[in-house]
Amino acid sequence: MNFRGEWLLVWIMLRLFSSPAMAEEGKLKTTLSAGLTLTSGNSETLQANASLVSEGESKGFGSVRFGAEANYGENTMNDESETTVKNIKGFGNGKKTLSEKTFAYLDLSALNDDIASIDYRVSVGPGAGLYLIKKDSSKLSVETGLSYVWEEVSEIKDDYLTVRLSQRFDHQFSETAKIWQSLEYLPKLNDFENHLINAEAGAEAALNSKINLRLVLQDRYDSKPAENVKKNDLSLIAGISLNM
Repeated sequence: MNFRGEWLLVWIMLRLFSSPAMAEEGKLKTTLSAGLTLTSGNSETLQANASLVSEGESKGFGSVRFGAEANYGENTMNDESETTVKNIKGFGNGKKTLSEKTFAYLDLSALNDDIASIDYRVSVGPGAGLYLIKKDSSKLSVETGLSYVWEEVSEIKDDYLTVRLSQRFDHQFSETAKIWQSLEYLPKLNDFENHLINAEAGAEAALNSKINLRLVLQDRYDSKPAENVKKNDLSLIAGISLNM
C-alpha cells in the first residue's frame, strides 16, 4: 500500500464512522479547538495547535469518535529558525453495541511527524470492548483486539501486526466542566519489546455556551524510534474550543 492509498483508507473509514443515523438525530457533537503560544526576547518561539473532533452515541448503532489534529512549533534565535514541532494525525473509533456493557469496535489512526522522521504511520484493526462504568456522567471502557500497521520511518517502509490494548475514561462534572483520559498500548505481535504507547489526559470548562477553556497533556512513546530521535514525545496544550 502506498502513502496516498493509506490516507485514502483513513478518509473512507472516517466517512464510515460518520453514522447517518446519528447525523439525522443530531447526536453528533463537533468541537473545534485551537491554541497559540508566542514569546519574544532573546529568542522567539511560536507554538500552535488545532483539532477538530466529532463524537456521538445512538442506541441503534453504538458510538463514534473521530477527528484530526495538527501541531506546529518553531524557535528563532539570532535570525536562525528551527522547526521544533510539526505533526498531523487523524483518528477514528466506532463501537457497535452488543449488549448493555459490551461492544465490538473498529479503530484507526494515521500520523505524520517530521521531527520524529515518521513519513506516515497508519493503524487499522477490529476488536471487542467492555464498559466497566457506563453512566450519563461517567464512562470507563477497555478494548482489546488486533491492528495492522503500515509505516515509513526514516525512509524505511514496514508493515506488521500488533496487539491493541486500550482504555478510556470520561467524566462530566456538570454541563460546563469535564475531564477525560485515555491510554493505548500497541506491542508488535512477534516482538513485545517493540511497542507504541499513546496517552492523553485533559480538562475542559465552559466560558459560555459556545466557548470552552481546555488543557490537554499528550504523550507518545516509541520503544524503537528512528535514529537520533528520542523515544518519548510529551506535549502540554492550552487553548480554547468552540462547540459547533
